[in-house]
Amino acid sequence: MKVRTLAAVVFLGPVVAGLMISCSGPPKGELERKVSSRASPGSFRTAGVTTVFERRCGTLDCHGNPARNMRIYSARGLRLPNEAGIGPGAGQTSLDEITANYQSILTLEPEITNAVLDGEDPYTMLVVKKPLEIEKHKGGPAIRKGDDAETCIVSWLKEDRENPVDVGACSRAATFPKL
Repeated sequence: MKVRTLAAVVFLGPVVAGLMISCSGPPKGELERKVSSRASPGSFRTAGVTTVFERRCGTLDCHGNPARNMRIYSARGLRLPNEAGIGPGAGQTSLDEITANYQSILTLEPEITNAVLDGEDPYTMLVVKKPLEIEKHKGGPAIRKGDDAETCIVSWLKEDRENPVDVGACSRAATFPKL
């Protein structure tokens, strides 16, 4: 019996140690983090990209619904719980709600989003394909090919130092519905 136990320890010891090492991450501070200027959270807010998503996609019967995997919060729709008790139709969209929108949009398809942030085609992302109805969208077309909303969103996903977000397109697209 002792021979079996000794054999098990001799055999399993290195296996367990190997598994522990292979499953551990790099020491703190050694993670490589890629920082992209594309689709930045700052321009999402300041250029008005969030407002385009809020107005075009954030109604209570669409992505302003807690049952949706991509939720859009806004002053006019779904609100994050808040101490002030502000509900739909009151106040401004909060910074927390804008942050939640940003995270909701960019984490919908993490691998595809990372590829787009590395320079791949933004039209591979559901947040572009669905509202344009390149891919089936239950809510129908939320934006039209060539309109300011498309220009705003795609310019945000492609932004870099030489190609900033088209703030004019975002501003015009945020006026929705057109009067």
